[in-house]
Amino acid sequence: MGVLQSWGEPGGTPVRLSRDAGLESLYAGHRRVLIDAAQGVLGCRARAEDVVHDAFLKLWESGDRHAIEDPLRYLFRMVRNLSIDRLRRQILEGRYSADDELLDELPAPQSGPEQRAIGQLEWQRLQHALGELPERTRTVFTMSQLEGYSQREVASHLSASPTLVHFLLRDALSHCRSRLQPEAA
Repeated sequence: MGVLQSWGEPGGTPVRLSRDAGLESLYAGHRRVLIDAAQGVLGCRARAEDVVHDAFLKLWESGDRHAIEDPLRYLFRMVRNLSIDRLRRQILEGRYSADDELLDELPAPQSGPEQRAIGQLEWQRLQHALGELPERTRTVFTMSQLEGYSQREVASHLSASPTLVHFLLRDALSHCRSRLQPEAA
């Protein structure tokens, strides 16, 4: 059984505590003060209670690995550090959840007749550009970009090397980009 040394009053003599009884009495005797300290950082009593409990468990689980000269001071430091960590995590999560909430409030994009017509024209232009490509290059583009196959799967299907498929795809993309770019007026 491990032994912890605790200082009672400042300037007092050290008190030797057994690990089990000492930590439990230390926690029970100072729990409210520790929660108040954590609440000062977090602003929420329930979260503060969680932090104090987590700090106590960490100290309990550390066992006899560390010779702790002043367990109470150590526990206060742990509570402070865990409170700051929890607050940082709350702030970070708050940023992302606020963004999610804003996204939920946005209306779903609606495509009107004009957008649908533009999309159909772009699709026709893409089909025309693909028609100008050699069949093998067109097949590589269609399988990888429209049907969702990986370049390795396309290579296996065509009995070609992945390197060749990569170059054919690069050529197809370059050709389509040049054909789909708006013409300079």
